Amino acid sequence: MIRFEGITKKYDGKPVVSDITFEVTKGDLVVLIGPSGCGKTTLLKIINRLIKPSGGLVFINGENIFDKDVIELRRNIGYVIQQTGLFPHMTVRENIEIVPRLQKKEKAAIAEKSIALMQMVGLDPNQYLNRYPSQLSGGQQQRIGVARAFACDPDIILMDEPFSALDPISRNQLQDELADLQARVRKTIVFVTHDMDEAVKIADKICIIHKGRIVQYDKVEEIMKNPVNAFVADFIGRNRIWSSPEFIRAKDIMIPDPVCTQADTPVLRCIEKMRIQKVDSLLVTDKRGALVGIVSASLARSQADKSIPVSRIMYTEVETVSPEHTIVDILQLINSHPAPSLNAVPVITEHKLLQGLITKSSLLTTLSQQYLDTKNLL
Repeated sequence: MIRFEGITKKYDGKPVVSDITFEVTKGDLVVLIGPSGCGKTTLLKIINRLIKPSGGLVFINGENIFDKDVIELRRNIGYVIQQTGLFPHMTVRENIEIVPRLQKKEKAAIAEKSIALMQMVGLDPNQYLNRYPSQLSGGQQQRIGVARAFACDPDIILMDEPFSALDPISRNQLQDELADLQARVRKTIVFVTHDMDEAVKIADKICIIHKGRIVQYDKVEEIMKNPVNAFVADFIGRNRIWSSPEFIRAKDIMIPDPVCTQADTPVLRCIEKMRIQKVDSLLVTDKRGALVGIVSASLARSQADKSIPVSRIMYTEVETVSPEHTIVDILQLINSHPAPSLNAVPVITEHKLLQGLITKSSLLTTLSQQYLDTKNLL
């Protein structure tokens, strides 16, 4: 959708951004973030040609933006800034409709769209369309700014720290509303912020910039789990993953090679295997590696005839999770069963292939590591 190729911008011979190359996929909300002066707003403004780069190219849908008419380019890109940019002498309706009117769209369609946009940003059109910006709160003005950016149904929305001047309550509300709105409309949004909490809350991908260069560009979850260097780890906060437990998944904390046996293995051999491996249960799989049951040491020892295959005595009703289940899901599952009825949870694919095992001890290790990490930061 948007592709930067070798973008450089210099002021008085000093580079603000240097050799920036990356791509924003259609429908993604990408956050540009970094310390003050790192070049994130410069990159944003290059997209709609408010700033001309010193070198490099930008493509939108494969077209070089520097070959396009600048007015036409900007009319097809929504833009929301910190100060809202609303015209104070115009009503809310006039602010929202200014670009569609310049494009000579049908009046009835424009009016209908304005009502829909007001509803989209959670404001009553009957109550607010004929007000002036000075009659609105800061949060309401930003909602109108967002509505205006969507007025021409652009494929791309640029947002330059739009919520940073708001009080914390209004800011949180608008972040939630933007995330909900994006889930419905899937616009391509490039969003500049200096607030990592905001980035984690709304982004599909985060682009971390330092001294004019990209140091990491990836999905939120990947950056949280695997910062590429000490700068990124310090910038996002080394313990931040614990403020977003939905990013900690079963595949991250499972034991990848649990002790298993086949369904036709005699009970006696299962007991011996548990003794040697120092485990109190075995996962039973078929020849494909699919989970078919579980047998505990106590159940195996209680059998009078230990020559029978384990398939005759194993439990087949086993609580499982997928690799993508979060640590919150797993804890809720374990807590919903009276102790000690659920001491281990197998991790399986949608085709029941065994991927790993989560035990109470492995969960305890994960949670205690969070405590140690927190202590080390103090």
